[in-house]
Amino acid sequence: MSDNKSLQPVRKALAEDIDAIHNILDMEPFKYNDEVPYDRSWIEQLVLNKRCLTLVYETEGQIKGFISGEKMVSGAIMIWFCAVKKEFQNKTIGVKLYYEFERICRETGVTAILAYGFKTSADMLDRLNFYSNDLTYREFYKPLEDWG
Repeated sequence: MSDNKSLQPVRKALAEDIDAIHNILDMEPFKYNDEVPYDRSWIEQLVLNKRCLTLVYETEGQIKGFISGEKMVSGAIMIWFCAVKKEFQNKTIGVKLYYEFERICRETGVTAILAYGFKTSADMLDRLNFYSNDLTYREFYKPLEDWG
């Protein structure tokens, strides 16, 4: 990696970034109780698994946001998260993360990008040229809990 490239704020996530990435999710709309949301082992997989692409935005020695997706057997990639710390939101960090994510996807032969978003994400997804209409799917979710 050239010195110039290492100065770029968006880079691939590393194992040592896992805790910082996990802690970014400790905010609305992800948070639903007093715990840090999502199991850390899932975040580990998003960073370490070769089917996944996770990028971070880091400046001044601080990870301010990240985007993460998982390649599906169809050749498309599903974005699991695009999150920016509250104090850094609305400063184009999320957009920069997304455009670098899309660039890497195009270079690696990904055929489409799928994203489910909270209603609060709709405007940003529209600006990034994602589309939705009455014919698209609605997400359904069923947690499988230990019945024992």
